[in-house]
Amino acid sequence: MKKAIIFSLIVLGITSIVSQLIVIRELNTSFFGNEFFIGWTLFSWLFWVGLGSLFLNKSIKDENITKTTIVSNILAPLFLVSEIFLIRFSRNLIAGQTGQIPDLIPSLLYSFIVLAPLSLILGLLFAIISRLWKSEFQDLELGQILGKSYIFETLGFILGGLAFSYFLILINEFYAASIIAWLNLLAGIFISAHKKFPGFKSLSILLIIFFIFVFIFSPLINYQTNGFRFPNQTLIESKNSPYGNIAVTRVENQYNFYESGLYLGTNKEETFNEYVHIPLLYHQNPKNILLIGNGFNGILKEILKHNPDKIYYLELDPSLIETAKKYLTNDLLNYLNDKRVEIINGDARYFVKNNPEKFDVMIINLPNPSTALINRFYTQDFFKEAKNHLSENGILSTYLRLSANYFGPGVENLDTSLYEALKQNFQSVLILPEDQHLFIASQNKLDYNPDLLIKNFKERKIKTNFVNEGYIKYRLTNDRVKELDDLLDKNQSAKINRDQLPISYYYNFTYWISVFHSKLARIFWFVGRIQFIWIIVLIILGFWILSRGPRKPLPIAMTIAGFSLMAVEVIILFGFQVFYGYLYYKISLIITVLMIGMALGSWLANKKLEQKTIKSIVKIHSLIIIFSLILLAGFYFLFKTEPKPSILIEIIFLLAGGIIGLIVGFEFPVINKLYLENKNNTLKKAGVIYGADLFGSCLGAFLISIFILPIFGIYQSLILLGVLNFLILIYLIISRPPH
Repeated sequence: MKKAIIFSLIVLGITSIVSQLIVIRELNTSFFGNEFFIGWTLFSWLFWVGLGSLFLNKSIKDENITKTTIVSNILAPLFLVSEIFLIRFSRNLIAGQTGQIPDLIPSLLYSFIVLAPLSLILGLLFAIISRLWKSEFQDLELGQILGKSYIFETLGFILGGLAFSYFLILINEFYAASIIAWLNLLAGIFISAHKKFPGFKSLSILLIIFFIFVFIFSPLINYQTNGFRFPNQTLIESKNSPYGNIAVTRVENQYNFYESGLYLGTNKEETFNEYVHIPLLYHQNPKNILLIGNGFNGILKEILKHNPDKIYYLELDPSLIETAKKYLTNDLLNYLNDKRVEIINGDARYFVKNNPEKFDVMIINLPNPSTALINRFYTQDFFKEAKNHLSENGILSTYLRLSANYFGPGVENLDTSLYEALKQNFQSVLILPEDQHLFIASQNKLDYNPDLLIKNFKERKIKTNFVNEGYIKYRLTNDRVKELDDLLDKNQSAKINRDQLPISYYYNFTYWISVFHSKLARIFWFVGRIQFIWIIVLIILGFWILSRGPRKPLPIAMTIAGFSLMAVEVIILFGFQVFYGYLYYKISLIITVLMIGMALGSWLANKKLEQKTIKSIVKIHSLIIIFSLILLAGFYFLFKTEPKPSILIEIIFLLAGGIIGLIVGFEFPVINKLYLENKNNTLKKAGVIYGADLFGSCLGAFLISIFILPIFGIYQSLILLGVLNFLILIYLIISRPPH
């Protein structure tokens, strides 16, 4: 029975992490998620898991533990398949055209509700499997059992995380769900072999056969359900890559390309790509050009009209170009295959940092900074790197897709954060507002006089459909140019976008909200202007109020530890992205090392658990404070010295993840042991500390990724963690628990 229980806990860990990663990807694809949506998904997931552990567990009578465990193993994979279906069908329930960003509030509510069934079951499973272990082995303390359960579940996290990162991420979700189903059914079968459960054997055989059919027909099921995301279009192809989901649809004879649900363009792109002529015309003789992003659907055609010697086209995901090539028109394929075009698959910042070559024009052709990953190409730090790789008369161009006629606070703050970041590095910065706000920067003097551009346009004999002499003159001299210039010069509240303070993706998020809910957007604009000192004051006030009420130091300490773990994980992963880009397997490796640290910490704590006292908890939170300060100093050094990527820095990131995992992993069994001493009906208390850990984690994921990190930056986020853990130290001391 012990082996069956251990296997069930490992399967629970695998199911939890794989399901979570699948659901995050599915929701992001359906709702064009950024860090806000990822943070909300993690918050919702961990909220329901914590609720299942804290409250659902209390409703299960001791005599029903085995039956509930087996039933939960059946329900978990069925709920996972249902969630995938419901998430993909959401486009038919929540209004919004294909490729159009959906309304935020219905999207958040829908995702919150859809996640509930599976998350509640997974939260319940940890508590009742631990109770089952206790009921079978009465001589063991429940605190010791919970510590061991935590270790085995964490081992499942590690195995599931690695399997997803290197294998499951590349196959369709119904293949993965079938594998998860078989593991859960096996866990149920192993437990039922020791406890009679009438009818389960027949039911399990039927379910195994059912998921065999799901596995066999999963390509068809996957194709049909993916088609729900594109109403009024025919889905031609959908495939997963380490960087997202790539989809191709058809409307009549036009093919449309999407990445993670976001519209990228068509095989018949004409007008939009012609904007690139304006920055190219500012350069007298553009010969060496760097293009970052989305070059497959026509922009190369326009750049080549300027007769350059070389175009470096950087695209992170090789699968995107491979897929697009099947559906592009012959002329677009010819431009992609032009001998002057060199396609490089990799992170553009990594390329720029490690390539000594100078460029005449650098074109950033990416979506708005809606995520922390994309935001890296709109920061003062990146523009400094870019400036150092431009030739003497070099031009840098980028743009934001914003309103042409409305310059509200969302537009103004986003434009200003980018404008000021450019001005920190370039002598001249121009901004040309239309449907895309075009930024052009150079060390040479630039102005809004269209004569030079028109002269170059004529001399190069450029043939276009939309950009002509009249358009150039209009774009540089219309009333909006002066109006926006004046607004940006007067704006004193917007912060400069930096690597360590990615404020632009927060401003972009508030702009998204303002499209649907202007009053709600004002609240987010207000939050974005709060001074950091007031956050500290509010936290201190909160702890003072807490200290006046009933003392529950141990669950609160576990909540703070869970918050700290998730906060540090978010900060480390964000910092790693800044320096290395979206090197997916390496990011997965950091998460895996963090989980290994958690398992090791729990194992060390369990070795002499009976000797642990409240002093152990005080020492743990003291270590978190010290670790936060060391991490702050490390990031300060990295941002100030701007070292080139190296194996040593990668190892340091890995170690940081492992250390915080070890510290918090050590705390979990210790707090459980102390909390469960002298408690009545301890079996039903089995999920309290686990639930507190999860609630802390869900708050950490949400608040750090959505508000604290983008608004205040990495340094202040780590200071906040230090303050939180210092206050819990004081709270532990004044509470004087009897342990």
